[in-house]
Amino acid sequence: MNEVIKEKNNLINNMSSLILGTTNNKNLPNSSYAPFGIDNENNFYIFISELSKHTKNIMLNPNVSLMIIEDESKSKTIFARKRLTITGKASIINRNEKDWNQKIKILENKFDDTFTYLKNMEDFHLFKITPISGLLVFGFAKAFNLEGPELVNVVHLNEKGHRPKKEKQ
Repeated sequence: MNEVIKEKNNLINNMSSLILGTTNNKNLPNSSYAPFGIDNENNFYIFISELSKHTKNIMLNPNVSLMIIEDESKSKTIFARKRLTITGKASIINRNEKDWNQKIKILENKFDDTFTYLKNMEDFHLFKITPISGLLVFGFAKAFNLEGPELVNVVHLNEKGHRPKKEKQ
């Protein structure tokens, strides 16, 4: 199972943005994206504007879905792109909280001067996303549930793999 954790970490470390799934006050879904950083406890951090749908949605409902997915151009096949999907809970870290400077540094260290500029915009907010569970797929019949703190408890979903359709006799 160390291979699974290694694949998860490689995917996270090689990508700079994630797909963010939220729901609005009518429980309708919204997909968007955001650059992200991650701390040593596998909590994700995003810095997003209150003008966006996803920020408004998170303020109403902190339950989110994240997806980090391999670039199409680097994938062996479009049908089995490596991807990590996470169910999590978002919480805002306000600028006056003691953790704000420490957590904003995670993003500052990862990104360029654009982030330094955005950091000073009052409509942008820092969110911590605490993972609850995850699903890692890195090939056909290579799908794993990830549970527990830091998503390190691994369960292979299907030991049999995919099965071809049987011919009718």
